[in-house]
Amino acid sequence: MKMKDISQKTDQELTTVLADTQKELGQLALEMRTKQIKNVKQIWALKRTQARVLTAQRERELKEVTNG
Repeated sequence: MKMKDISQKTDQELTTVLADTQKELGQLALEMRTKQIKNVKQIWALKRTQARVLTAQRERELKEVTNG
């Protein structure tokens, strides 16, 4: 997911996206341990999406404190 898409989401949607990516990462980690994973790059992409979501949440939090 691109940062442009993430910045257009609401706080609730970001929380949902974050929970979904964490759930998928857990599933992929299990698949990796059992050597069932087909696309290892998917883990990298999910970690990157997770970092982008956390960054967007933190930016909004800081903007709220600065403006508040």
